[in-house]
Amino acid sequence: MTLPPTPPQGLRRRDALLATLAGVAGIAAPTAAFASDAHWPNRPLRLVVPFPPGGGSDAVARILSNELAERLGQPVVIDNKPGGAGTVGVSYALNQPADGYTLIWCTPAAQYLAPRSVRYDPMADFAPVSQTVAATYILLVDPKLNVRSVADLVALAKAKPGTINYATAGIGGQGHLMGAYFNQLAGTDMTMVPFTGEGPALVGVIGSQVHATFVSSAAALPQVQSGKLRAIGMSSAKRLPGIPEDIAPIAATLAGYDVTAINYVAMRAGTPKAIVDRMSKLVNEALEVPAVRERIAAVGVVPVGSTPDALGRMVAAERSKWAEIMRKANIVLE
Repeated sequence: MTLPPTPPQGLRRRDALLATLAGVAGIAAPTAAFASDAHWPNRPLRLVVPFPPGGGSDAVARILSNELAERLGQPVVIDNKPGGAGTVGVSYALNQPADGYTLIWCTPAAQYLAPRSVRYDPMADFAPVSQTVAATYILLVDPKLNVRSVADLVALAKAKPGTINYATAGIGGQGHLMGAYFNQLAGTDMTMVPFTGEGPALVGVIGSQVHATFVSSAAALPQVQSGKLRAIGMSSAKRLPGIPEDIAPIAATLAGYDVTAINYVAMRAGTPKAIVDRMSKLVNEALEVPAVRERIAAVGVVPVGSTPDALGRMVAAERSKWAEIMRKANIVLE
């Protein structure tokens, strides 16, 4: 085997010095980083999904991972790590090397709605890659109530203060905070009733145990179409595809109300920028494939890509917004 030529003594000394400085400063030597970027990926990648198989996030992640594998020339293996409303899997992923081989499927609960107990920095430890989907929530009410609009619900809640309640998928979840946000803008005091998930929350309203609920469109629309529940508003101020025209934005009655749930892909902070940028480009390209868009839409969400910078600004803005809502509502996520 022919060995490569030995570099001149001066270059050897320079490389040794760079390696020493890198070790002291805690950064990678430029030559090592270049080699890593240039040969990435040369083995399979993992996409950590912090939820069990079979859910909406898992379904979309699998659709996207298959398309990314085609474009990367390497498998993108789904690694389900459920628990803690998504924080367990995210924490696990953030403990992997920042080498571009671990992707993180993120939702609000794991980052900009993360509780104090998480063992990572909800902002500084992430390298944003791209948004993947957007979804709206639907405000549903018990059809037995004489409530056919957001204005009707506000009027009823004000007429009977403290007696109107809403079901959520758990304390500190998106539905809980959306109700708090609603109360703040409407001047109402609807009471939050926590359940163990969206399914049980829906059952609570269908059974007239609870008056209303905010749930994802994917979970809500089948109940509306069956006549079991009545939809009176959608959470996003901008209408998303797939939402019936007769469901008006809550913002049409409560100015400023705007909640659009997003899922997105991130990597661990410190991942080489060239890798992050390339992955972002590939995710956005994958989301433009007609077959991919059709399959994602069938899950009940809208495929939406972004640049890393745009995603980072969005997450920061959402974190600031919800922190203020929680402060006003005296909600502390432990």
